[in-house]
Amino acid sequence: MQRHPNQLKGSLYWIAASAVGLLILNYLVATDALDWYYAGVLSTAGIYIILTTSLNLINGITGQLSIGHAGFMAVGAYTAALLSVHYDTPFVVNILAAFATAAVAGLVIGLPTLRLKGDYLAIATLGFGEIIRVVIQNLKVTRGAFGIVGITWVDNLFYTEIVVLLSVVIIWRIVNSATGRALIAIREDETAAETMGINTTLYKVMAFAIGSAFAGVAGALYAHRMTYISPNDFTFLKSVDILVMLVLGGLGSITGAVVSAFSLTLLPEFLRFIDEWRMVIYPLLLVVVMLFRPQGLFGTKEIDFGALGAAFRWLKSRFGGAVGSAPQRTVETASPSSGMQTEVQTSSLQPAGVQPDLSGQPGSAAVAPAEPSSRPFLEVNGLSIYYGGLKAVSDFNMSLPEGALHGLIGPNGAGKTTVFNMLTGLHPPSEGEIRFRRKRIDRLPPYRISSEGVARTFQNIRLFKDLTVLDNVKTAFHMNVGYGFGASLVRPPSYGVKERRVTSEAERLLEILGLQERRMELARNLPYGEQRRLEIARALATRPRLLLLDEPAAGMNPQETASLMELIRWIRDEFALTILLIEHDMSLVMRLCERITVLDYGVTIFEGTPDEVKRNPRVIEAYLGQEAN
Repeated sequence: MQRHPNQLKGSLYWIAASAVGLLILNYLVATDALDWYYAGVLSTAGIYIILTTSLNLINGITGQLSIGHAGFMAVGAYTAALLSVHYDTPFVVNILAAFATAAVAGLVIGLPTLRLKGDYLAIATLGFGEIIRVVIQNLKVTRGAFGIVGITWVDNLFYTEIVVLLSVVIIWRIVNSATGRALIAIREDETAAETMGINTTLYKVMAFAIGSAFAGVAGALYAHRMTYISPNDFTFLKSVDILVMLVLGGLGSITGAVVSAFSLTLLPEFLRFIDEWRMVIYPLLLVVVMLFRPQGLFGTKEIDFGALGAAFRWLKSRFGGAVGSAPQRTVETASPSSGMQTEVQTSSLQPAGVQPDLSGQPGSAAVAPAEPSSRPFLEVNGLSIYYGGLKAVSDFNMSLPEGALHGLIGPNGAGKTTVFNMLTGLHPPSEGEIRFRRKRIDRLPPYRISSEGVARTFQNIRLFKDLTVLDNVKTAFHMNVGYGFGASLVRPPSYGVKERRVTSEAERLLEILGLQERRMELARNLPYGEQRRLEIARALATRPRLLLLDEPAAGMNPQETASLMELIRWIRDEFALTILLIEHDMSLVMRLCERITVLDYGVTIFEGTPDEVKRNPRVIEAYLGQEAN
């Protein structure tokens, strides 16, 4: 079995070492063999683990740049402190209240700020983090700069461990689910994510609110440990400390965030024997690590907890007399209803039998090959779009019957890709309307249009390049995974069944496109032609009814182009699709398409069959040209 490129080598040893270390620490604390001061340092390390992993959900997983995390820690800390001092509420109630109030603060701040990107978002979150601190400093209820004293003291390392463990497990489960794949897709390419049915605004705000909520939990732990808090505990420098821990561990790695937070909290204590020099050596070590390991200590590597299951299965087969009882992985086969043979000759594109089905209903009926009909499937009327004073597309009209294979051609800059962008909601048209299956879609956002059954590829390939080939396709099943956010946290038995079905269908699509042997490679490492095929596989995973292919043969040699032509025909018939194709290879277009629309300077100059297009004087003059005598 191929190893996932983000799987940390020796995961079983990491898990075993961590478990043994925790047991030893708890034994030392329980027997009072560990000094109370160092037990407190360990509690502080736990607080920073929560802060770093929660910020990782925002910065590392979702790819948003937030540097005001201390502000949400302050919200949680003051919530717990006020409840403890004025109402003497239990510790657990204070933790939950801190979670809720920080989540609301994250939601309120995230909704306006997450429209920004990059440096602008960083500045906005920094500003809001400071605003929170200043507001707290000027409220009577928080006692302003004097702070709050008399908070119930809770410095039990065991309690801290439970809260830390729950926080990390919840974040880990979010990341390693369909929700996590959606967040990572936003980080990799937000435009591509939205055209696959992912509501990017919703998921960004959700990640921001959840990350903020756990920062509030860390704040509550901090307040109950210190028994006194003031606004000076939550300055910008606190946010910087958390960000440094995250970057040092590796953006996107939960394992790295945990190890980095733990190490950097304990490191100054281990350097105390050199007195004031420790504050010089400590930052110097950080600089050296970032110079020689700019991606962080762990990069995007994660401990693979599947190693535990493999170890248990090995022990069972070795000592339990149950050799062969472990479930076998069926990579080469698709869903039982597909009727595929075990070994598929991908080069000859053997039929898979049915459209991928994730409904969970056994024995789903096969989808009959599409037959072009006269009933309009896609209707485009009077479509125009303006960019300032430039009219990129003018009065574009098109009517496609169901099952059609239609071409859209024209010289560079004619507006072909702009038409695709309007059809998929990336660029709302200035005039006109688009009806798909009789429903108007021209004012819908891209993720809604995708859910209606419209999928596309891009002229400039937009893969999730730092994800594996398999994960690219699994991410595109987002609308059809069959479970929600709650199931990704609770993990009922049906969750595993549905995840395995997603993996099976994704591998089947890769098999059809001839990419099965590459499934564990990063998408960026594929040759250009295979990246094109992966984009098609990813589009098919959304289970479309209309497929828009933007120059799929670009960069391919004649043999690859000929195979692609047969593949497109087969996909149209096998998956009952209607296909609209942009292509500059006229040999492919003329042999493949049933009808062709020709654009020039944003205006339709002709529509007809390939033979009619080849003979039309306006098309010859504007695009095809005449052969030299």
